[in-house]
Amino acid sequence: MALGSVSVSSTDNGQGDFTQVEKQFLFIGAAAKNAGTIQYIDQTTDLDDVLGIPPSKLKTCVEWARQNAGTNWTAIAMPQAAAGTWSAAFDTAMAQNLVCEAVVITDPVTEQTDLDAMNVAVTNAENEHGRYLHLFAVTAAMDAATQAWADFITEFEALQDGVAAPSLSLVPQVFAGWLGAYCGRLCHEDQSIADTPMRTQSGAIVGLSTLPVDKDGITFNTSHAKALNDARGTVPQVYSGYDGIYCSDGMTLAPEASDFAVIENCRVVNVCKREIRILAIKKVGNRELNSTPASIAAHETYFMRPLINRSVSVKGKPGDVKKPRDGDVVITWKTRTNVAVALLIRPYNCPKAIAASVALELSNGV
Repeated sequence: MALGSVSVSSTDNGQGDFTQVEKQFLFIGAAAKNAGTIQYIDQTTDLDDVLGIPPSKLKTCVEWARQNAGTNWTAIAMPQAAAGTWSAAFDTAMAQNLVCEAVVITDPVTEQTDLDAMNVAVTNAENEHGRYLHLFAVTAAMDAATQAWADFITEFEALQDGVAAPSLSLVPQVFAGWLGAYCGRLCHEDQSIADTPMRTQSGAIVGLSTLPVDKDGITFNTSHAKALNDARGTVPQVYSGYDGIYCSDGMTLAPEASDFAVIENCRVVNVCKREIRILAIKKVGNRELNSTPASIAAHETYFMRPLINRSVSVKGKPGDVKKPRDGDVVITWKTRTNVAVALLIRPYNCPKAIAASVALELSNGV
């Protein structure tokens, strides 16, 4: 008879938490101090100490982002010695796997070739590093001394025309700091990644009570906002008779009829892609994932986990997406060693244009 023996082992079923990158943005741009370094920033950080006392577009952007974000806001900054040198910093950030949801380039874009280079960079980050990011670019701020709104709008329309880049947003800098205000709003604790930045319940833009004027003294108005929004720009907007300045829809440079024309769709898809990738890595070479009906059923539930987590409602507020249904995860064996997993994400409807009517009831009833 054989000798008795006992052994105990542990199994990793991949049920732990995912790294949370959402609502932490990486800001890259020229600044007066700490060029070539990585700076971690929160609400208590002295920006003069980490980015220098002289004004800079990077510091302005971070300042506006911070005042429009929530109490627990954090960010990363990579100051550069000169404008236009973002590419090397971006590559360094990807190689070092800096934890961020989006990258914000604060040096103004002046040519379409700049947008092309940014689109290549964010695409390569996905292809080479498995990083699913959104990139924010910005125009030069409107110069009230020399520009009329018509000039500013025409330049913006020409700059973005023909660019097809769903992972890229070009923000018209209606006033110095607008890019930061927009990014801070996207990172506010009260704002879900599935929310549009135009959500008025999140409050008005902090630090802005009056819209800017152009060289002719004309205040930025709804007609200007509509023209820029039609050209895929995200802009400040007001509601007549209602106090405060708010934000328009978060636009991207996706082509016409794209599912990813608005930022909230990009964000919910990217977070699911990040988590699905980790779950898939844990199954490489594991024969528990096979073509038997029992295995396919079990792993449909396994890969459904990000959708289930993102569908949880909190205090009456809906989750980021709807609860998944049977059939929203499909596993297909293409060969004996090559398996495809397809997921369907169902976002909630969102009211962005509300039309109300009022009627009279004039019958003689009591």
